[in-house]
Order: sequence, then structure tokens, then C-alpha cells
Amino acid sequence: MSFRYDLTAVEILKLLGYTEPVGKDTLLQAEREKNLKLPPALFEFWSLAADSTLFETADIWTKRRDFCWFSYDSIQEWIDGDKEYWEKDPQKYADNEYYQLYKLPKVEWGSYVPNYLQIGSDYGAGISKFGICLGEIEQVDPPVYILIEENSITEWNMLDSHLSAFLMRSICDVLCCGEYDTATLVLEEMGWTVDEAYQEDFPTLDMDALLKQKSEYGADAVCGCAYDEEKHLLIVAKIDRGDSRNSRIMTYQKQ
Repeated sequence: MSFRYDLTAVEILKLLGYTEPVGKDTLLQAEREKNLKLPPALFEFWSLAADSTLFETADIWTKRRDFCWFSYDSIQEWIDGDKEYWEKDPQKYADNEYYQLYKLPKVEWGSYVPNYLQIGSDYGAGISKFGICLGEIEQVDPPVYILIEENSITEWNMLDSHLSAFLMRSICDVLCCGEYDTATLVLEEMGWTVDEAYQEDFPTLDMDALLKQKSEYGADAVCGCAYDEEKHLLIVAKIDRGDSRNSRIMTYQKQ
């Protein structure tokens, strides 16, 4: 077997059969309304994956209703829901971050926290949001940041130095089926044979070349993929060096 180890997340989508840009018009409209240009890789990924059931349990959002939703939109939503209580007893909420932003004109929010394009959240616990800083959104491969619910709304910390890494991890975590069997159910219906495998099944597979991304599922887990073009075989692996019970290799082959 001769494997490719350099696939992008968009290439994997196309290999799996997601070749139609079904979300393109929605994204173009959102770009016009928000007066922005999405990073090319995100635009293409969202175009192909829009409303796909493959990502129902993923950490990246692919529902069209979520496209171009910003952290300022979330803040405004929170304010709209609580402001009537704040006005009844403003002293009680003086230290509340959302109240402080409520008292500021929106054009001044940037002095407190930048605005982030929210592109996902951790599906299982729902305590983290992932986003791209609006000030960096025109970069070809911008960083992705994480905001943990219990922290200050100003504490967006870098998760990945490049969007491409976030996209790859998101799709690999889905295809590894470590937490959910969504990929198995969806892709079998699309004509793929899905199996769990072992490293010894592929003696020529270079695991060091494959395992390039940090997985969000596991104490010390890394994930990645390889593709045998001759056999049309996609191999996706997640190896948890901290707990081997959380390691998994899945194969996808078109029938």
C-alpha cells in the first residue's frame, strides 16, 4: 500500500462524497451582510459540509443557521435576556461583565474584548466555544481560539495556531468514532464500508506521519488520516498515549 499523509479537511470531505457546495449561497450572503471575507479553507469546508448529518456530534458547527455568528452576537443575546433585571437593581450587577458592556456603546466593546467569529463548541460538555478573532479573519490560515464558559469573556486563548489544524482535528475526531458512532451510521448509508482496525493490519503505515493533530478526546491523544488512492481506502486514527483504551483506528472504503 502507498499512503498519502497530506490530505486537507476539504479533501477528506470530497473523498467521502461531499462535493457539492450546498452552503455557498448562504455563506456569500452572510459575507455581504457582515461585510467580511471568510478564510478560504473555512468557506470551502462550510460550503461542502452545510447541514450535513455527518457533523451532528462534531465540535465544528456546520448548520447554516450558525454561519457567521459572532461573540458580540452572543453577548448581545445575553444582554437582551437579562437587562430588565439589571435595571431593577443595578448595584447588584455592577461587577457583572455583561452588565458592564451593556453600559458601554457597542462601538466601544472592542476596548474590553475583541470580537470573534464562533465556528464551533465542544459537543459533549458544551462548556467551550471556538472562534477566529475578527482582526485576524482575513489571514489565509488564521489562529483558532477557545473560550471556556467558567472564565471571563475576555479569556479567549489560542487553541490552534492555524485554522487548517482545527478543521483536520474536527473531521478526524468525527471519523474516529471515539465518542459517537455518527460517522459509521451516516457513511454506511452513503455506501461506505466502515471497520475498526489495528495498527498491525497495516505494516507499511507510517503512524508518525499520520498522527499530526492533537485530539480533543483523550488525555494525551493525537489523531490524523492516511489515504490509499489505489484501494480507495481512508484510514483515520486516534492514539491516546496517556490511556491506550481510548485509542482507535477506523477504515472507510467505498463499496
